[in-house]
Amino acid sequence: MVDPYAEALLRLHLTRCFSVGTARRLGLPPHVLRRTAFTRESRSVRSFAGSGADLSDVVACLGGLSPGTVASHTTAALLWGLPLPRRSQDAPIHLTRPSGAAQPRRSGVIGHVSRLRDVDAVTVYGVPLTSPARTWCDLAAQLSLTELVAAGDALLRRPDAPRLPAATALPNPLTGLPELTTTLASRSGARGIALARKALPLLRTGVDSAAESRLRLLIVGAGLPEPEVNEWILDDQGRRVSRPDLQYRARRIALEYEGEHHLRDAHQWAHDIERDERLQRLGWTVLRFTKIHLGSRRQDAVARIRRALESCGAS
Repeated sequence: MVDPYAEALLRLHLTRCFSVGTARRLGLPPHVLRRTAFTRESRSVRSFAGSGADLSDVVACLGGLSPGTVASHTTAALLWGLPLPRRSQDAPIHLTRPSGAAQPRRSGVIGHVSRLRDVDAVTVYGVPLTSPARTWCDLAAQLSLTELVAAGDALLRRPDAPRLPAATALPNPLTGLPELTTTLASRSGARGIALARKALPLLRTGVDSAAESRLRLLIVGAGLPEPEVNEWILDDQGRRVSRPDLQYRARRIALEYEGEHHLRDAHQWAHDIERDERLQRLGWTVLRFTKIHLGSRRQDAVARIRRALESCGAS
């Protein structure tokens, strides 16, 4: 027997997430939407069970229910692909509406009402969300200083860096220091504004990962000179040899953060060894760090860098 609602269901299958209103306009009665084939994502929002509807699908659908509503705070940060602490990755969805509108209220949603300039809200691939600069300013109410700097550094990645793992997947950099500065100035009196003002001067362009940001802040916080970020080292013929995560060029000290993928991938590990050997042949000292050096062995990491600087006469 042919399902009388087959055509309407087929049209809904073109989207992984849809509103109950859309389904009803296609002629689907309530009892059809109660089938086990559907998953309730939120009030009046459904997806096909097993369809793999992700955060961007749900946000696009919620935004469509109330024009002017945008994903914000940690939700927007996840959609932009910004690094967030684990506690923020499973947080409820944050939605913001412009001043004068009703605050979003629904299960699984934290609603906000705030002044949104035209440049503060964007739509990317059908997903309404706060701009990268506005998102960073909003994060100041939820993150620590180190976490906020890491998120800001991610916005300023160099153009040839891999794109951030996100639904938006736009080219780097997602924004610039002028936009961050202007947006921050427009947020006077907002929650977290003092932390954002403290973090802004600590942001650097060209950082490849949150771990590199954390390592740099660890170094500076220990009173050591700030290293350069991801700059090429050339040989005597002007050929590119290596681009360390961090470096003290005048002292020929390179600092490399090795993420877990470096340790698990045999080809990457071999590449790292060859990279370090090339630098060592040029008279460079290479110091390598892993996530343990950002945790329980933080002081050991600082001591290693301090000793290297002292051995080069930069105590």
